[in-house]
Amino acid sequence: ARNSWRGPGYFDTDLTLNKTFSITERFRLLIGANFFNILNHPNFDLPVNNVALGNFGTITSTVSAPTSAYGSFQGSAVSGRVIQTQVKLTF
Repeated sequence: ARNSWRGPGYFDTDLTLNKTFSITERFRLLIGANFFNILNHPNFDLPVNNVALGNFGTITSTVSAPTSAYGSFQGSAVSGRVIQTQVKLTF
């Protein structure tokens, strides 16, 4: 079928905020936060491309965040926005 491999666009906005504090001349403390998909925008998966199925051409899921299998995507929906905090002491 025509254009059966085309899907919706992917939109993702990430943000990182860091602040470094000088404790002494030798020690520095970095405190930060990482925001992934900060606008919580849904990203839909490819439409069903099997013409033998009744739901051909419909989108049945959203793109998931990577799981423990690095780089692979699952077909089920996951929470959109992810916030990660960090603390780093350098000396």
